[in-house]
Amino acid sequence: MAGLLAWAADVVGKGGNITGDDDPNFIPLILTAEQQAYVQELNRKAASLSGEIQDLRLRLPPPDISQRLPDLHAHSLASYADLALQLNSHSATKEQSQLREVTLLEENAEYEKAISNCRNKIEEKQREADKLQIKLKEMDLAEENLKLELESVQAALESHSIETNETVTNSTAQDGTESSSSMTLEKLEIKKKELASMEKHIQELEREWAQVQDNALKQPSAGTSAQTLLIISSSVWFKFQVISGSYKMLRKRGNLPRVIVFILVLQLKMQKNTI
Repeated sequence: MAGLLAWAADVVGKGGNITGDDDPNFIPLILTAEQQAYVQELNRKAASLSGEIQDLRLRLPPPDISQRLPDLHAHSLASYADLALQLNSHSATKEQSQLREVTLLEENAEYEKAISNCRNKIEEKQREADKLQIKLKEMDLAEENLKLELESVQAALESHSIETNETVTNSTAQDGTESSSSMTLEKLEIKKKELASMEKHIQELEREWAQVQDNALKQPSAGTSAQTLLIISSSVWFKFQVISGSYKMLRKRGNLPRVIVFILVLQLKMQKNTI
């Protein structure tokens, strides 16, 4: 088997152009059908091996490959470094994406908790709002009841105030009449006293006047006629003023003492003349 393969390789290496008919040393072989099938299979394998060998020969570098090795090495190192950087960046981005995924999951969990809390709070507020609505309805009913009570109380107060006003007006009217009557009584008493004093003064003046008249009539003289006329006229004027009600005005203005003094002076002069 090994010799057969070596023979096939040798045939392939030499080109395989020489056939058995041209070779003088060629010995024809008599093979059975199985051997012929086996030989054909070997030929196929040899053909495939020859194709692979040709491919390997094409892949072999040229003779000057040794000069190009440093550049290839540097290029390979640069590409390796670039690939390493890309790998590192990819790994970093992968780690960042993983961390971001973790943070997003945590944030989502927190958001879900916050949303659940908000929902719970909303439900609580809704329950509170329902309770407040019920309380507001109760307060409205209480307000209506209070309004009715207030109206009834106001009506009672108005009626009571009307009654009290009537009583107060009656009492004030009575007080006013009593006070006015007391004031008028006081004024009447004052007037009575003034009239009594005036009557006393008038009676004194009348007595003095009667004495003067008696003296003048008993002892008449030429100089006393004018004085008697003046005294008579002054006494008549004084009585007229007293009767007409101007006594109070004379008293306020201070003219009454002057009139009395004037009359007394006339009386003294008349007495001197008589003497």
